[in-house]
Amino acid sequence: MKNKISMGIWGNTNLRDRFNINGFGEDVSVIDRIKQVGEIEGIDGIELHLPTEINESNASEIEKVLNDYGLQIVQLCGHTWTEKQYKFGALGETDEKIRSMAIDRVKAALDMGARFDVPISVLWPATDGNDFPLQTDYLALYDRYVDSVHQIMDYLHQNNYTTRICIEPKPFEPRSYIMMGTTAQALCIVNEVNDPSFGINLDVGHSLIAKENIEDQLSLILRYKKLYHTHFNDNDQQCDADLPPGTVNFIRLVSIVYVLDQMGYNGWLGLDLFPYRDDPMKFMEISRDNLRLAFEVVKLMNENGAAELRKSGTKGPEMAELIRDCMKKA
Repeated sequence: MKNKISMGIWGNTNLRDRFNINGFGEDVSVIDRIKQVGEIEGIDGIELHLPTEINESNASEIEKVLNDYGLQIVQLCGHTWTEKQYKFGALGETDEKIRSMAIDRVKAALDMGARFDVPISVLWPATDGNDFPLQTDYLALYDRYVDSVHQIMDYLHQNNYTTRICIEPKPFEPRSYIMMGTTAQALCIVNEVNDPSFGINLDVGHSLIAKENIEDQLSLILRYKKLYHTHFNDNDQQCDADLPPGTVNFIRLVSIVYVLDQMGYNGWLGLDLFPYRDDPMKFMEISRDNLRLAFEVVKLMNENGAAELRKSGTKGPEMAELIRDCMKKA
């Protein structure tokens, strides 16, 4: 397994939902969350948000902990969906003052990212969308959003930042419909912007609740060479449960890893996990082990003729047997 694993530290603290606004656990400080990740063998990076998890007041302390544990900040994005002003949108907001604030938040995350040589910054539309039919003029929404992206990309290049920016599609939650809710929709905008530093972060769980065939979507993104980051998790395709990858459907995880391996993806494997009721350390360990096992299964598949089976597109039962047998051996 050549790809390194990173963990979103938003997942290893007391998590709240709309049915239990107090959560089931205890709040964990940002520094202690980073230390927890550092204690897991095989997880070498963290992901976090500005300003809620990193800001000017704690950046130096975070830097020390990163050095102590040999960790890297892999992804740092600006929070543009947790404050009241962003309730109806951020980069696509109709109010120009609020939209400007959202753009500035992303720029601030890029500034902080440059300090830590962060390779990825994600844009998640989150509140840009609608809840009621015809509530939002999507033609205008896309115009505003793309304009915001161009402003952000201009800023990135003016400062010679090396961070690559990624759209992360999701069909719903927190809005009933989020703009660019599917992989192909996000890829349309990425290709329209047409900037080598602008691509896709595929979140497995988001693709699943959109009822997408992830093998197809990954192949499409990789065909355009626009897969810059990944978020791994799992669910039953009904809600974005953010369980450890491979715990709901391990064969599906093998399929995803197979395509990544086939196309030579060498980016990070990000973990976006929400252990509302369970031990976050256990979630991380299971995720790491399942990813390692999936890569081992794929290695065995490659050694035992998977590519030849796939050429004709007619060997479904034979492929099913090969996956089963390689899982046994792994």
